[in-house]
Amino acid sequence: MVAQAVRCAGLSLALSVCAAAALAQEASFLDGPGLARRLSHNLVLLAADDIGEHGFGLVVGADASTLWVLTARHVVVRLGMRGSGEPERMSQRIRARLCADEQRRELPASPWPGWEGSAQDVQLLTLPRPAGYEALTRALAPGVAVEEAVWLLGSNDECAPVPAPGRVRAGADAAGNLRIDFAAVQGGSSGAPVLSGRGVIGLMKSAEDLTTTVHDIADLQRRVRALGEVPWRLEEARNWPPGDPRAAEIDLAETLNQYLLALRNVHMLLQQEQVARPTLDDFVKAYNAAVSRFLLVREKHDGSLAQDWPPELLPAWRTLREQLWAIHLNFWRSNADMAEIYRRQQGNAALRAQMQALEPDLQRLERNMAQFLRQLTKEK
Repeated sequence: MVAQAVRCAGLSLALSVCAAAALAQEASFLDGPGLARRLSHNLVLLAADDIGEHGFGLVVGADASTLWVLTARHVVVRLGMRGSGEPERMSQRIRARLCADEQRRELPASPWPGWEGSAQDVQLLTLPRPAGYEALTRALAPGVAVEEAVWLLGSNDECAPVPAPGRVRAGADAAGNLRIDFAAVQGGSSGAPVLSGRGVIGLMKSAEDLTTTVHDIADLQRRVRALGEVPWRLEEARNWPPGDPRAAEIDLAETLNQYLLALRNVHMLLQQEQVARPTLDDFVKAYNAAVSRFLLVREKHDGSLAQDWPPELLPAWRTLREQLWAIHLNFWRSNADMAEIYRRQQGNAALRAQMQALEPDLQRLERNMAQFLRQLTKEK
């Protein structure tokens, strides 16, 4: 039976566009530029016309009325020439625009009182939070690795990742500075986030020939939290880029656990004499989403399993996925019965008997899943 076209109620245990759209994942598996495009939601364009500077900032915190943004200090402060004795001059008209704002509304930004970042060339700003704007929280890399590929998000007033990747030359020093080799960095990148395939590692501060100085995001997190009054909201991105062995491990484990939970819920519900329509809607939607995700990963990680795990694991995965699909077909064939159950909100005796007869196969699937996951999560 085809799912309801308007409501996407998921009466059918077949696949639907709505099921795929509703799919929620604990982890994500984007490449570096893909992750950068997602995180552009937290990117802010900054301009300080009275001192002739412009650049970017990153939303790191929020409450009901305010956004907190980190940037390079020289984007909003006119710095005196070294040794000249000329005092610094904070811009009196800092204009901000969220890259995610389709209305391109201009917002006033202000320096946060009590922030001291002159020695590190970093600045904390606030701006009013537009109605309906929700900053992303999953953004940070769990660490930085030398020689890791990284991307710059924001350059020359463009809210997009710079296509050419860079490489981490050196980890953070005592001042919180990372050294990054970029093939080319255009103007107007100060304050822009730099990220690996695992999340943001820091904010751009300066470029010298091919090497840039980026302030470590972990150091900035410590500094903001030490203030005790700014709501830092960013956490680990939990993104595993393609080619990272952990992407296969996490994706397959989440997929199997999601499917098993949805399978057991539907299997249990179809054995009841009374079946409430809202519960059936919810359980079938979850089941369809789980099957949709399974189809996405069915062969996606075969190369990684063959390369990064013992030789017996890929054949084990192929056997397991065929067993899972055979179980799914039992549910897919019940679509006609499902429509009647949905209409009457009563169970079907024949279908209950089929579900009970399926129990040994479900237990076998559970055992095989558990065995495969034990092999998958062993040290490679």
